[in-house]
Amino acid sequence: MKTEVLLRSIGKINDELIADAESEANTKRKPGWAKLGTMAACLALVLCTGIATHAIRSNATAGTFTMDVNPSVEYTIAKSGIVKSVRCLNSDAENALSDVTLGKQSVETALTRTVAAYEACGYLENGEATVLISFDSRLDANAELKASLSAEIQQTLEQTDAVGTLVFHSEMTENAEAAKIAEEFHVSLGRADCILTAADKTGLPTDEVARMSLDELLKFQEVSGISSVSVSKFISLEEAKKIALKDAKLDELTQKIVFTREELNRNQGKPCYLLEFYTGTNQYFYQIDAKSGSIIYAGKFITLSEAKKIALDDAGSKDKVSFTEETLVSGGIKTPYYRLVFADAKTQWTYRIDAVLGIVLEKKQKETATTEIDTADFISLEEAKKIALKDAGLDEATQKIVFTREELNRNSGKPCYILEFYTAKKQYSYKVGAKDGSIMEAYHFILLADAKKIALDDAGVNVKVVFTTEELVAGGIKTPYYRFVFADTKTQWTYRIDAVLGTVLEKQQKEIVTTDFISLDEAKKIALKDAGLDEATQKIVFTREELSRNSGKPCYILEFYTAKKQYSYKVDAKDGSIMEAYHFILLADAKKIALDDAGVSEKVTFTEETLVAGGIKSPYYYFAFESASARWTYKIDAVLGVIMDKTYDKIIPPAPEFIGLEKAKQIALEDAGLDEAAQKIVFTKEELSRNSGKPCYILEFYTDKCAYSYKVDAVSGDIIGKKTDWFSRQESETVPTERQKPDSKQRTDD
Repeated sequence: MKTEVLLRSIGKINDELIADAESEANTKRKPGWAKLGTMAACLALVLCTGIATHAIRSNATAGTFTMDVNPSVEYTIAKSGIVKSVRCLNSDAENALSDVTLGKQSVETALTRTVAAYEACGYLENGEATVLISFDSRLDANAELKASLSAEIQQTLEQTDAVGTLVFHSEMTENAEAAKIAEEFHVSLGRADCILTAADKTGLPTDEVARMSLDELLKFQEVSGISSVSVSKFISLEEAKKIALKDAKLDELTQKIVFTREELNRNQGKPCYLLEFYTGTNQYFYQIDAKSGSIIYAGKFITLSEAKKIALDDAGSKDKVSFTEETLVSGGIKTPYYRLVFADAKTQWTYRIDAVLGIVLEKKQKETATTEIDTADFISLEEAKKIALKDAGLDEATQKIVFTREELNRNSGKPCYILEFYTAKKQYSYKVGAKDGSIMEAYHFILLADAKKIALDDAGVNVKVVFTTEELVAGGIKTPYYRFVFADTKTQWTYRIDAVLGTVLEKQQKEIVTTDFISLDEAKKIALKDAGLDEATQKIVFTREELSRNSGKPCYILEFYTAKKQYSYKVDAKDGSIMEAYHFILLADAKKIALDDAGVSEKVTFTEETLVAGGIKSPYYYFAFESASARWTYKIDAVLGVIMDKTYDKIIPPAPEFIGLEKAKQIALEDAGLDEAAQKIVFTKEELSRNSGKPCYILEFYTDKCAYSYKVDAVSGDIIGKKTDWFSRQESETVPTERQKPDSKQRTDD
């Protein structure tokens, strides 16, 4: 028997094995004494081939599945369930997985490594990421393997903090259009199928739909084979709130507690609940681990009003004073403080009040001479705003424009309105002459986020970086610019980006050398000693331990907390000096300020609650809320707690579109089966009135045989009531007049 026939009789094997066998068959014939050995070798070959065949078959490709976040990756699966190979479908995936080995390993290992790489590159940061898993049609033939893969994928992704929702999708077979989209936009066939569905539902161009996020695309999916699974195992928001209140020793049953922020976010990559709330005496800020329920951060501070009273009592001022500055400063000293500037007719005081202890840190006093600006001949603020918007080519009727600063000030001694505002694409800064309306200064800036992207793209950064400086610098060169300093573990970049043109003005790159640095443990000991804490007697939890930079100098950034306080330190990495020591607070009563000022006595609904942090001296909260009778908008300074701007509009229900008297008469006549052209019809009442509060036309009319009464809905035209009154034969000869209506002889109510 030829070797090829023998091998084929055993079963399918690969071409290499066949070639090897044929090569052996073509060698010189062996001596006769060796025939027995040859037969034995053939038998061994049969047995080995059977084993090899099984191995080959288990390693044969069963199909593929893809994982889409923004990076898109295709995993080729063997019949054994092992990942044979991995293919990156777009540049995001290539950048993230360039140094990661994923093939020839379990699905669990491959997915775990993929997610870890995505997190390191910043693609999975919010703890609620949506992941799309798509199976190709070949896996449908092996239901057992597909089910096993689904369970393994879900179980693996449940172990990470990065993923919130997992969506399974079976791809359509032989879809040429989806294949074209997948190739054009570098996505999986599963996502391409979702793009097609969304484009069909919305009527939008395919390229526009392709830019949608996964969450947006999945809203339009109404096909079988798609299922969503929540993989997050977080404590609930209510549980987190109870933990914070218990720690703060507050009781909702006996105390009025107002929550101003309830948000699922991240702290150093870990999912956490951000909670801000206040009572009548204190304000609080908490970060609660969303999985364990442990307290990451806890802050309690005196209120602004308490700080003001401390300053006023210390100043001993008995005259009426005006506050020109009420600022909460979070850094620069060992504890946060309130900076207060106030004056009466003769004296100005400047105070720094410790925001935790309530003690006076610093105070200054000087005599003042006040001069008031005569505004009699000034244009109004609204006129100044219109001038700026016109110059910027913006229209409030068609665009959403948010003003962040509206202030009467001076520019080189001349009175002017300082206006700062932004749209979805740009931010603007204007100075408009208060007397003549001339534009003294105008800047159209790109957004901070856009400038950061320009710097990162130019640097070609493929790993997660930390920004230590993000600032808009308005002077020093011909055009304002954004200055960024960011670094990874090895390299630091410094960029100046033209704030108008978006071009790179200057860039620097240098390696971070750590050989002459103090150790992390030494830095921690320095911070703890300065804070007056002892690890031997107190429970101290570090939430951030990071080597970074502060104004270009290498430093350790340390964040830690005890049961009572939260601390943040920057320790010089070379000499161990303390560069910065503080903890942060956020304003908690902005919402209450707006509601109290509005004097709302009825239930309101908030349609917008936004913290606007860019483009102005102080961030502010923007609130929009409404009741059944009115609408309000407020801008509350997020530092000072003062009202920057507000609007009030009474809600007037729009006048309904009435069908008109003639249309109502036509409806009534048609229902009565009457024709004005062929019959004499006399209307005795034509009136717009109400029926159970609804507007309606009341119509009364008669012929020589019958009197009619109709109520026709003034908006819809529906007949909401009708009556007929037929005359007797004897009376039918006498037609009733408008003044003398017929007595009812026979009445039918329909």
